[in-house]
Formats: sequence, structure tokens, C-alpha cells
Amino acid sequence: MTQIELRNINKHFGPFHVINNVNLTVKDREFVVFLGQSGCGKTTTLRSIAGLETIDSGEILIGGTPVHMLKPEARDVAFVFQSFALYPHLTVFENMAFPLRAVGMAKAEVAATVERVAGVLQIRPLLKRRPSALSGGDLQRVAIGRALVRNPKAMLMDEPIGSLDAKLREEMRVELKRLHVEQGSTTIYVTHDQIEAMALADRIVVMHAGVLQQVGTPAEVYANPVNLFVAQFVGSPVMNVADVTVSGAAGAGLVTVKGASEGFAFPPALLAQVPDAARALKLGIRPEAIEVALTPAEGHLAAEAHIVEPLGSHDIVDIRVGDSLLRARTRPGFVAGPGTPVWLRLDPTRAHLFDSETGNSLGIRL
Repeated sequence: MTQIELRNINKHFGPFHVINNVNLTVKDREFVVFLGQSGCGKTTTLRSIAGLETIDSGEILIGGTPVHMLKPEARDVAFVFQSFALYPHLTVFENMAFPLRAVGMAKAEVAATVERVAGVLQIRPLLKRRPSALSGGDLQRVAIGRALVRNPKAMLMDEPIGSLDAKLREEMRVELKRLHVEQGSTTIYVTHDQIEAMALADRIVVMHAGVLQQVGTPAEVYANPVNLFVAQFVGSPVMNVADVTVSGAAGAGLVTVKGASEGFAFPPALLAQVPDAARALKLGIRPEAIEVALTPAEGHLAAEAHIVEPLGSHDIVDIRVGDSLLRARTRPGFVAGPGTPVWLRLDPTRAHLFDSETGNSLGIRL
């Protein structure tokens, strides 16, 4: 059983606190994705687990054994870098066999292991080629294969498909998911691409400024962000955020966007949960939670389309409401173009209210 535990991990680079008291447990056979901006500490955390960086304080346990004082080779983990880092003068077979020969494995066992892993990765026809004769996707498969042949306790991947083009990244996402299901290895994967995180992860770890912001399944992180950073980092397009005031009278509730003359109707049961001291808030709403109509409808506010972004399977329509632009998702061609009159309604069951000062979610949901 390979469980990875991080206990109160801290790491400084000079005055910069790049890992700030991180606590996390990665379960056996789990695929966990570290997601965050460049410089947030996700790669440094990964390198610390591998032993490529030393931590200033805290404990790292792999399979229940403390390893933070051990050298990288003693931790029995495999690391896949963003750069393929293959030996250009060796064939694919020799590149994959290198770590096995380094530990003195018998020749026949080396050949059998490389053949088996190459079969899993569907690169057997490439074993006699050199890296210069391979495509980007095949190079990445070889790099992953070189890590897998060792049968490590855990796989650590640092943006392994970040340098590939869009089509290859999509293909490799599918391959990585399939590989994880077949191999069942404990995996930690680092990326700044939220689409990769949503597609691959059993759980996502969102980091910002060295601090874990939220840990949860992709559905949990997407549907229930704990603060504005997570809300606007996860999702494409990102969640709409607007300054609003909340009011209620005569059994009805209103959420009014700053600068707007009218407010959106919200159930009193939701707005009754808003503390009196927090009436000036930020509203978060996903594009798909904004209902757009082309004719006046009950509960809809009049507005005007600002920009229409056609994306094939759907359109993203920017709509001016008060001082804010709200982005809504519609079917292709639904809104003719900029200047089209539209009427909007917000789905209150998918609305979020955040504290304007701290950015934290109030946790108020229907």
C-alpha cells in the first residue's frame, strides 16, 4: 500500500515562503493533481516528495515510512519531467532499460520488463528508434515508460504534456488516464492547466502562494469553490464575479449588481442566511448558470449582448449588467451578435456569495 503523507511541510527560498504549512494525504492508487499558477509552490512540493528539494520543516511519509531525510534513490518514486530528458544517442529500448541496468537487473529480466511496459504504452514498434525519429507524443510515452519500468511506489509527474500541441495533449490525457486505471499506481501530477486537472484527477489540490486553497474531487472544486481564487481559477470560462448588494422585503429577495437599476430575484430562504454585516458581497455565477432569453420573460432582466464568442459546440456571450460583464453559455447562433437585446435570469441554486474583503465563500446554497 503506497500512501503519501505531507505533514506541516514548509520550504523557503530566501525570504519567499514557497510551501506554507502544507498538510495532505494521497491515498493508495489515487491520482491527485496539484493545480495552480506558476510560482505557487506546486512543483517545489512535488520535488520535495521526490527528494530533489530539501524541506525546512515537516515530515514526508511514503507507505507510512518517513522519507524526508532519505536521498532520492532511497525513496522508490519515479519522476517524469516536463522536458523528455531522454538520451539522444540511445534507442527507445536502451532509454527504457537504462534504470534497470543501473541497479544490476539480469539481461533477460530487463528485456521482458521493457517489452511489457512498451506493450502497455503501445510503443513496441518504436523500441529500435532513437528519440530524434519520434513525435512529441511518442517521446512523452517513452519518458513515462522509463519511469514505469522500475515499478515504483509512486509516480510523480511535473507538467509532462505541457510542451505538446493541443491535439497531442488531448490524446495524452486519455492515455494517462487509461494507464493509471491499468497500472493502479499512486500518482501526483502537477499542472497549471485546469482542463487537465478536471479530466485526470481523482482529487484536485488547488495551490496559491504556497498555501493549499482547496482539496476535493473535480466536481466538488468546480461546484463549491471555497474562495474567489478557486472560483476564478477552475473552469473555462472562469466563474463570473460581480459586486452586488443583497436586500429583501415582502417575502422576496433581490441581488443587485453594482451599477444596475434592477436586481435579480432570489429565494428569501437563501438571502435570509446572509449575515447582516455582509450585505455588500461578491456574487459568483458560472456561465452555464445564466439563462438567456431573446424575448421578455418572467424573472428575467433586460440587457444587451456585448460580444459573442463562437466556440463550435456552444457560444460564450458577454452581457453588460450594471458595472459588470457577465459571460453566459448559449447554444451556437442563439444570440445573433453584439447589440442584440437579451433577457437574463440567474439560477439561484448555482449562485455563490463571497465576502468582499476576505474572498471566502459564505457557504450559502439552496
